[in-house]
Amino acid sequence: MADTPASYIAEQPAAQARALRALRAFLATRIAHAGIAVEEVMSYGMPGFRILSGRGQGKMLLGYAAWKDHLALYPHSGTVLARMRTETRGMSQTKSALHLGLGSLPAQAVVDRMIHLRLEELD
Repeated sequence: MADTPASYIAEQPAAQARALRALRAFLATRIAHAGIAVEEVMSYGMPGFRILSGRGQGKMLLGYAAWKDHLALYPHSGTVLARMRTETRGMSQTKSALHLGLGSLPAQAVVDRMIHLRLEELD
């Protein structure tokens, strides 16, 4: 089992690894845009971003993982995606994960809203 996000990505098949690197960079950019200090960690066997200071300090903000035919984005909450029905209409998802096709990224607005709702729930 991988012990760092980089080793998790390196262990994946080529297509998933490429897609994960793109998703990781995209998420890091959106998190930085929101002004949140995070560190990359492994949580529940998947890579993600843990909040370093302020609201939600020490809590997971977002996680992501590769599956055979898709990537998944996890807000580490059972309620965030339920509150995003409009933004995620037509997207494959479960109660806790938003599914993304390999090679596709979610819209900035979707990730920004997910970040906002996750922080709101950590207040």
